[in-house]
Amino acid sequence: MKLATFDIFDTALLRRCGRPEAVWEALASTLYGPERDLADAFVAWRRRAKGDTLAAIYAGIDEAFATCAGKSREELMQAERDVEGAMLTANPAVRSLIGRKRSEGWTVAFVSDMYLDSHFLRSVLEREGCIEAGERVYVSCEHNARKDTGSLYDVVRRDLNPTEWEHYGDHRRSDVAMARKKGVRATLVTTGYNAAEAACSRVAPLPAALSRQYRLEHPGDGFAAMAADFVVPAYLPYAAFVLSEARRMGITKLYFLSRDSYVLLKAAQAMFGGAGDLELHYLFVSRRSLLLPYICGEDENTYLAARDHNTIVRLDSVDKMLLHLGTTREEMRERYGIEFAYTRVNNLAEQDDFLKKIFHSGFTAELQQRAAGQERLLLDYFAQEGLLDGSRCAAVDVGWLGTSRLMINRILRRQGIPDVHFFYYGVRGDVFPPSAGRYTAYFQAGELSTDTTVLLEHYYSASPYPTTVGYRRNAEGLVEPELAGNGGFAHTDASKANAEAIEAMAAAMPQCDAAELRRWAKCSTDTMLSTHAEVDVTPLAPTSDFDDNTPFVKRLSPAEIVRVVALGDRATGFDLGSLRLTLPRWLLGPAWRLHTASGRLRAKIYRLVRR
Repeated sequence: MKLATFDIFDTALLRRCGRPEAVWEALASTLYGPERDLADAFVAWRRRAKGDTLAAIYAGIDEAFATCAGKSREELMQAERDVEGAMLTANPAVRSLIGRKRSEGWTVAFVSDMYLDSHFLRSVLEREGCIEAGERVYVSCEHNARKDTGSLYDVVRRDLNPTEWEHYGDHRRSDVAMARKKGVRATLVTTGYNAAEAACSRVAPLPAALSRQYRLEHPGDGFAAMAADFVVPAYLPYAAFVLSEARRMGITKLYFLSRDSYVLLKAAQAMFGGAGDLELHYLFVSRRSLLLPYICGEDENTYLAARDHNTIVRLDSVDKMLLHLGTTREEMRERYGIEFAYTRVNNLAEQDDFLKKIFHSGFTAELQQRAAGQERLLLDYFAQEGLLDGSRCAAVDVGWLGTSRLMINRILRRQGIPDVHFFYYGVRGDVFPPSAGRYTAYFQAGELSTDTTVLLEHYYSASPYPTTVGYRRNAEGLVEPELAGNGGFAHTDASKANAEAIEAMAAAMPQCDAAELRRWAKCSTDTMLSTHAEVDVTPLAPTSDFDDNTPFVKRLSPAEIVRVVALGDRATGFDLGSLRLTLPRWLLGPAWRLHTASGRLRAKIYRLVRR
């Protein structure tokens, strides 16, 4: 007989809560409810309790625990079985392996060092589709033998007498070393936490277990793993915070701004379920689509007010700025005789020249006419989406500076319409103040590294929609967004994986308090940016979402390494990720510290030169 045996816990079955201790914590909460002192005391006792069987463990329980819970000792044991059973779920990869071995003619059995009885374990294995009628379950507590001593393998051999035997399990000693010592061909099943999950498990055990569960359900899928370990931990807590705060503030409509908030909308929809009075909407806007309506009837001061540091010096190219203003170099030259002798505004003199040619020239009247047309369309679009019906509305965005908030609220104020409140994931220290409209930030200035910005905007917020560039009226008279390149809805591997993961994990999220969710978000981001943690960034490599088609991460050439590390220059969108792909781990930390130091020096020099 060919025999394939499988370990049960952390191999065939996984705990949704991750740690065994979390089962006891959930049990204590079930037994004692708000009586926190009793719950804590019970967990402390359960950690200390020893015994080969559940009955032996509970034989030593203080009668006060049973009395306070209003249950007998037998009822307490059944309550633990019930909670443990609810926490267990199949490892889909191992369940598939079990089915494959069966179809190949192998006899399947299960072997576990455990104090829970085989009848209980069989019922869970049956529920999860792992075991069939007639297949055996060997548990240490029923045979006075254990895997970790090798004696339980002797029990199985005497009982089944296999001619060929394979064993699969997650424990290097019990499932591999001891099995091999007993002549069994053993395979290690890796179901433990990776670096990101392990770090998060120390501050947010239940959410970290959910990340592991989702990753293991998608073996070999790097995009799913990246979503489970980094994207969802960053954004799911934020979406939960937004929903909670919106209800507290009496907001009735939430507008998730395209494109960055697409995945946040998916999370909110999965958690919210459409019940209650809170409406969830997706709003097609961007800084580009808002710019012309924003400057309608305004001058260069309003234009500059929406720019980073109130200047256009050494920021975007002239061609890009003209494109966002609805024109091109060719149009300016051929229709208005206006030339630009520079490709990028390099100093204040060139800034003055650019602004004069835009706001004080023969082109200005045309610019304002186009701006007025886009403003009318934008306001009609807002009305069409229910933003102007007098409801208390709020917008959901990723954040940082607050340009969209400034633009939208200035447009609304000109019409006498109340401001829209904004929710942000994070903000910079120089974020536009409340005079541009009130806002609520999940992370305050300084709590997140500036390196987080590019991760969030160009990977975590990957969207199936192109950028909104303007608005037009269709044949039915409705206003619809114009998308870049006349594109439509089309998922990338990253955007699809992120959306699927956040929907699934939002639906499966265990009960966690807001503080634990926030720790999860912060820890996952810090782990991604840590040079000490082992993080697989290969899913980031196919991403290129920059105006100049700069890769997000790639393997760097020696010259690029020097540029990034020694000169503080940028070679890719996420240079730390690129260095991860390129350098050995022992060199990554020193290289990034040098990069940080050289970058600070360059920033100081830049500020001095710009003055």
